[in-house]
Amino acid sequence: MKPTLRDYLTIAAALLAILLCGYGVGFLVGERTTRSRLAPPPGGADERQNDWESATLERLCAELDLTPEQRERVRGEIGKSARNIARTRARAVQEYRKELLDLHRRIEPGLTEKQRLQMEESRRRLENSLDKSG
Repeated sequence: MKPTLRDYLTIAAALLAILLCGYGVGFLVGERTTRSRLAPPPGGADERQNDWESATLERLCAELDLTPEQRERVRGEIGKSARNIARTRARAVQEYRKELLDLHRRIEPGLTEKQRLQMEESRRRLENSLDKSG
């Protein structure tokens, strides 16, 4: 029997689900070891934000030769951007976790009882992380 297009699509969807689950679990459980060159340095959220703001201000001052008045205005704008970035990042993390919970619900019907129990434990940890972060 020759495989149909539907068979190939089913296999592709299953592989995508496995890939996303693995990525999600790795992201939530494991430590990320690589950081983007543009990402703020490690530390507490406030510390990272302050470091990013300071570095950005210094870089702009050096590149643009800002006057003291311009420097203060730019400092305010950088602060606004930093707060907006932090809010956007927090929303993105929440949406990511909620999408993972939705993925759990969608794939659960095709799992064995043992797999469902394992998935339930994973879901519990994810829900706890959602409760703690907002």
